[in-house]
Amino acid sequence: MAEATWVSPQVALSEAITAAKLGQLALARRLLHELVAKDPKNERAWLWIAGLAEDREAAYEALNRVLDINPRNQQAISALSLARLQELAAQRNLRPAPAEQPAPEPRVTPHPRPDGVQPSSWACPLCLESSAYPMRKCPCCKAILGIGAIEDYAANKGANEELLLDAVRRFTQMARQSDSHDVRVNLALAYLNINRSAEALPHLRKALSMNGANPSLARLAESLAARKLVVAVDDSLTVRKIVSITLERLGYRVVTAKEGSEALVVAAEAQPDLILLDITMPGMDGYQVCKAIKQNPATRRIPVVMLSGKDGFFDKVKGRLAGATDYITKPFHEATLAEAVKKYAQ
Repeated sequence: MAEATWVSPQVALSEAITAAKLGQLALARRLLHELVAKDPKNERAWLWIAGLAEDREAAYEALNRVLDINPRNQQAISALSLARLQELAAQRNLRPAPAEQPAPEPRVTPHPRPDGVQPSSWACPLCLESSAYPMRKCPCCKAILGIGAIEDYAANKGANEELLLDAVRRFTQMARQSDSHDVRVNLALAYLNINRSAEALPHLRKALSMNGANPSLARLAESLAARKLVVAVDDSLTVRKIVSITLERLGYRVVTAKEGSEALVVAAEAQPDLILLDITMPGMDGYQVCKAIKQNPATRRIPVVMLSGKDGFFDKVKGRLAGATDYITKPFHEATLAEAVKKYAQ
């Protein structure tokens, strides 16, 4: 389910910066634009938007917003001055102007449908947007529809998480009232398209129990069950999303937890192949959680790799004493994460 907790502008900015440092630039841009929509005078956020802008005009606009907020901001003044000097130099050297970018495609907005009214054309089962004919991939929520290979869903980078979480809520309610094979399949598809395959698997199995004569569905469930399961524990929603997306695309199932007590329950119930554990968390810190995992006979054999924003010898020793298998310093590269998971998720 989506997390609806309010976060301060400082925390929201920190999340965006974390995403940028981990190479998730599209996610960082989205988080920054969400932040300035709520806090339009956030000077630092506009500076980061300028630095991550995909084109010159967007960077100029963000820098000018910074100067509207603070006319004395030296970073914005210097960046605009340098850009203008580069433009003048380019004009004097008669350099060709960059090719004009094509206009963006119009955004398709889903619309609500009154209960009991059937669309006259095909409609996406997840976001309910209609089309003149059935599609393999919805042009609105960008979800891959139908049963296919797990790799296809994991590689789908454009899915609209907000719309698909709405679909999860809708089909969850339907499953409580009148469960069916199709309801469970649609729940699984919604989770698969937002890189939450561990949560898709129980719904695939439930659908198969209702209708076992579906070879494609059975193959998908088998391929998911064969994947190693990783639990990622971090109080940062951004880090959890990045770890989940990265590992899903590398062929793992991922379950996330945002604090220590939740992690202990998830580890005992899911029996994962590996736990990635943040050290600095509210309530129980990572050392306490790791120690509890190792003291529980049901979970003590699970490898624990600790994630920390510190790169100190003392912290590594403390982690080892708590029972940690290894230690990764944040921000980490995706290759470092992938190497550690491949090494320990046996």
